[in-house]
Order: sequence, then C-alpha cells, then structure tokens
Amino acid sequence: MFYLSLDVEASGPFPGLFSLVSVGCVPVLPPGPGNPLWTLSDRTFYCEFKPLPEAAELPAATEVHGLSTEHLQKKGLEPQEGMQQLADYLAQLRLIHPKFMTAAWPASFDQPFIGYYAHRFLGSNPFGYACLDIASLAQGLFRCERRQLRSRLARRGLFRPPKAYPHHALDDANDQAVLLVELLNLSQKPP
Repeated sequence: MFYLSLDVEASGPFPGLFSLVSVGCVPVLPPGPGNPLWTLSDRTFYCEFKPLPEAAELPAATEVHGLSTEHLQKKGLEPQEGMQQLADYLAQLRLIHPKFMTAAWPASFDQPFIGYYAHRFLGSNPFGYACLDIASLAQGLFRCERRQLRSRLARRGLFRPPKAYPHHALDDANDQAVLLVELLNLSQKPP
C-alpha cells in the first residue's frame, strides 16, 4: 500500500459553498525489495481549478494561497477536467501499487474537498473516504496531545516552522510527504 500526500487550497473552509482552488499530490511509497524504508516518489501532481460560479470566496483564503479569481479564470482547468486528470494520475500510480490511502494535515480539510469534487464531477470517488491524518499519526507515535505536538516534533528534528504566505498545494503536499516518510520510518524502529 502507498500513501498519497494530498494538499488542497480553497476559496473558503467548506466544499460546495467554496471552490477548490488547487491540489497537489506526492506519493509515499512502501518499503520494498532492497529498500527497507518508506520513500518519496517523484511522480507528483499539481492542478489549479476555475472557481465554481455559485461558490463564495473569502479574502482571507485568497491571502493564504495567493491565487486570484482572475488568475484561476485564465489558468485554471474546468473542475471536471482537473478532477479527471487527478483520477487518471491516481489510476497510473495504482498500476504499480493497487492499494493506497490519502494522507493530509489536516485530513478534515483536504479530504472533504476531494470527495465533494470527485462525486460532483466524476460521479464517484476513486480517492476513497478514509484519509490518514498525519498529525494524528504523530500524536500516536509521540503519545502526546495536539498542543504538545510541535515541541515533540521539534525534539526529534521533525518540526518545520510554518511557511510564509502564499501557500502552494504541491509544496505543502511535498512537505507533508517528507514528514510522513519520517514518521512511518520512525514507527518501524523498535521502541
């Protein structure tokens, strides 16, 4: 099984009321013959979407991702085309590793946007309904509460200070994937 580190940027906090603006994906591959560790794949994905005509846009959200409506109208893909490209990308990855799970930080934000857009524009959700929350995995490994997580990650050399705005979905998916690889490899070591 592989994990698909997923990050989305959106025009607000909820799918349906707000648009998916961009999505980035980075596969995290399992240990295999000759390689006892989880690793990153270089087969990444990035896409920007045209806004939904009925969706709202929060200025604070635009400040986070820096992608204006004008930019997205010119450069973004129609949602159906973008989701089909994302589904095709996943299908290609699954030729090598059929089983997968998406992973995000926080999963509660990213996964609903993907699920909503998949059902709306593809008619089904090939990305699944389960999503590994990377922060929850780290909490379990370090046996700590969410408020203690940054200091526990820092002690292990895994904490990365937040980046300045604007966020970029592929950069963030990559950062999450790097952290996920480190956590998965750490979880394989004896206590």
